[in-house]
Amino acid sequence: MATSISTARHEALLEFSALGQADHLPTGLYVFPSEPTRWNGVLFLHRGYYQGAVLHFTLALPSSYPSSAPLVTFDSPIFHPLVDPSSGRMRLDWRFPNWRPREDCIALVLHAVKGAFKRKALEALREALYRDQTAVFARLASQSALLSASASSLYSPPPARSENALVTPIRFRRLEAGEEERLTEEVERLGRAKVVGSSSEARAN
Repeated sequence: MATSISTARHEALLEFSALGQADHLPTGLYVFPSEPTRWNGVLFLHRGYYQGAVLHFTLALPSSYPSSAPLVTFDSPIFHPLVDPSSGRMRLDWRFPNWRPREDCIALVLHAVKGAFKRKALEALREALYRDQTAVFARLASQSALLSASASSLYSPPPARSENALVTPIRFRRLEAGEEERLTEEVERLGRAKVVGSSSEARAN
């Protein structure tokens, strides 16, 4: 058992370091390992039925990982055909019907999590609610997205619903007067510095 847990931790750390590579982490999705085998994440959705949603989730690796698939639980209440409304657990079998150790990985799971909210994926699921009552589905999805981004939800993270999980360390707060302008200037300054640095390297080569 101890060996299995050690293997899962080792795999998790290797995969987390690989997320810094291009296209490994979906845009709009951020993860933070509160423990090596338990990651907290937040997903921002900008298009589709869930436009504007800000969703907290937990990704947990079983001790048998990478032989077994990770578990994804949404801590933010969300209406979705793949998410159990009571537990928040997301079904991954639509994307990984047969988990393939070391071929399938955390990066692919994170892409699947974001992809499950896209219109194309929802159509492919052929869920009865979506197929036969599109207007009802669209309204419920929009309502849950608005709720997730409301002030009461955004600034008070939901309690973790995954087993043995702690409240997410990913927090949001209201910006103080003038803080947005200062942050914008800092981002622009860092962007200019990066461009200058890249140009200098190009000339040196």
